[in-house]
Amino acid sequence: MKRLGWLAAAAASVAVLAGCAAPRVAPSADRLSPGELETIAAARRAGPLTVEQIIQRSRAGESPAALIEDIRRTGTHLAVTPEERARFAGQGVAPAVLDELAAAQARWAQDQATADKVRADTARIEAADRARAEEERRRRAYYGPAYSPYYSPYADPMWPYGYPGRRGYGGGFGWGVQIRR
Repeated sequence: MKRLGWLAAAAASVAVLAGCAAPRVAPSADRLSPGELETIAAARRAGPLTVEQIIQRSRAGESPAALIEDIRRTGTHLAVTPEERARFAGQGVAPAVLDELAAAQARWAQDQATADKVRADTARIEAADRARAEEERRRRAYYGPAYSPYYSPYADPMWPYGYPGRRGYGGGFGWGVQIRR
């Protein structure tokens, strides 16, 4: 009866482990075409758009969709106050473009907050690792090379069970051999 219980437990564990197995899928990456790479590189070289550029392009009659695409592509983020927003709208900037500027600023602020949190967490973890390493260095420096904190100060290869005469331990070198059954 006991054997059947063990067999049932083994079969159940094999079934659970087999259910957890996932097929291996080769990693894949979407490749960008050379034209797309050049567009991204040009946007990085150009840098983010300025307020004057946005106003000039809006006055020149460029579509809001093209401006929004350029704002996203160049990584432009501008903190626009309500007064500035009204002034820009008066100068011909479309409300969709102003909304995109506000959304880009919000995304940038969230990214910065996340990056700050990651930096703080990384610094805290590195400080804890340095403290552990320093503590380990101090612990190892305290004991000589022949002694270890896990054994008594009398630890010696010739006395494998501690120092002689201690109850519960068979002696060491010259104390005979203790055979336990």
